Amino acid sequence: MANTLSKFFNRLFGAEQAAPVSSQSTPAPEVVAAPKTPEAVVTAKPEPEIATPQPEPVPVVESPASSTTTTEKLVAWKPALPVDSLFFDWVMGYPGEGGSFETEQTVMQALYKLLASDLNDAVIVPRVPSVIPQLLNSLRSKTVSAGELSRQIVKDVVLVGEVINTVNSALYNPADRINSLEKAVMVLGEEGLRLVIAKVAFRPIINLNAGQFTRRAAPHIWGQSEKCAVACHTLARDMDPFHAFLTGLMKNVGLIIAFRLLDQTCEQGKFKYSPAFQPIFSSVAATLSYRIAQRWEFPEHVILALQQQAGGRKAIEWSPLGHLLHTADLIAKMRLLVNHGQLNSSDKKLRIGLTPAEVSCFDHLNEIQLYDTTGVQQHPEAQT
Repeated sequence: MANTLSKFFNRLFGAEQAAPVSSQSTPAPEVVAAPKTPEAVVTAKPEPEIATPQPEPVPVVESPASSTTTTEKLVAWKPALPVDSLFFDWVMGYPGEGGSFETEQTVMQALYKLLASDLNDAVIVPRVPSVIPQLLNSLRSKTVSAGELSRQIVKDVVLVGEVINTVNSALYNPADRINSLEKAVMVLGEEGLRLVIAKVAFRPIINLNAGQFTRRAAPHIWGQSEKCAVACHTLARDMDPFHAFLTGLMKNVGLIIAFRLLDQTCEQGKFKYSPAFQPIFSSVAATLSYRIAQRWEFPEHVILALQQQAGGRKAIEWSPLGHLLHTADLIAKMRLLVNHGQLNSSDKKLRIGLTPAEVSCFDHLNEIQLYDTTGVQQHPEAQT
């Protein structure tokens, strides 16, 4: 599995990009520390405090020295509203009433056990559709014709739907509907095809319906992943927008795996959890995302950006891509919460601290479409 995905992403990023992360520059740890657990909240009837293991500190992927000495330190945006906890409660279906925190304790132990394991053995990550590595390999050839690309795309019905819908979306706004796959490929160009292919590759990984927790959360997590990727692509400055797009898609891979763990651990659909649970759960999910990115041999700057989302005891010296991902993730969460009536779009607190470009991205994120997936069926490999 790891070798197949490794080859896929090597092709995806192209030969001209940085070489895969070596064991010297980016160690792939077998045990990863979780952040220090905040003190449990005590109610009128105190519940037992969550016992959390104290593993070794998380190894940090160091930023290149040149980028820290010549670039002004970036400061992470802190929204005026508790966006992360609001989004988490929403996708969890809000905390269950009554009961004790025993389920929370069980979940935390399972999460730490997962971090200490070989992820290839502990988690089943859906495979990438088989046509995509072949197609990405063809995209690297400057002599491949639109007809040759069309013959490869036509092997995957979902990819055909994605391509046709994309060229007929408001982004391209053709005078007449395009129904020819070959013409659609010509209109999209290489960059457009890369965006469409990346989305097709990630959807079966994130948009799963394995159990009661993922059935409820996965559609929202996938919707947020799409918007995060689009926001990363839109706000990317002085960096590869396609790498930014992929980093946005990768952000929630660990989160959906953590939700699959909930499916395996919890019999009930909801459970009571303390305020300390959300930041720990989210940090573990972010750690899983960057661990998987290491195994898939993503470029080092993408791994670093993902690792920085996990937080830790030390202040983060943000990389440009990590800083972008942090902001885009929050913008996408706010947009989704507004869309579903959980936040009011007219609330001025939503925009406090954002730059004009970021405010514009938030306000228009529903309209910023790099592709249109209306009516496109889910890939058969995503049905589990």
